[in-house]
Amino acid sequence: MITDSLIKKKFIHQSLQRSMEQIYAAQEKVITGELDTRTGQLRQWASRRQYDMRISSSGDYTINVRFYPYLRFIDMMYRGRKDRVSKYKRSKIAVYNRIIWGILYRRTFPAIRFGFTDEVREGIKKNLEQTFNKK
Repeated sequence: MITDSLIKKKFIHQSLQRSMEQIYAAQEKVITGELDTRTGQLRQWASRRQYDMRISSSGDYTINVRFYPYLRFIDMMYRGRKDRVSKYKRSKIAVYNRIIWGILYRRTFPAIRFGFTDEVREGIKKNLEQTFNKK
């Protein structure tokens, strides 16, 4: 039986999954294009795209992501200097805060808030019905 709460969970799961893929793709683009890496571990981490999404029975959504520890400090690399060069480099190597919060606040949260319309609800319901009927 397909309930309204199942359809909502499916929509939110798809939205969050799409956002995580966008975050990893944007980070991988910056890491491979703008950063000079020495060992290649940062590139390997970005290409793996490991995350775990869970939905509890009470309706809470949790995403667990293991970030490479060095990633947090790349944004801070050129923070101390106030000249033009460091400002330009900071804008090019924004790997953590700008990408994560930009995608979450500008794309994901509005999509979840305003994107769950009747058309989307019907489309997900048909998709779930087809999936359940095949089994």
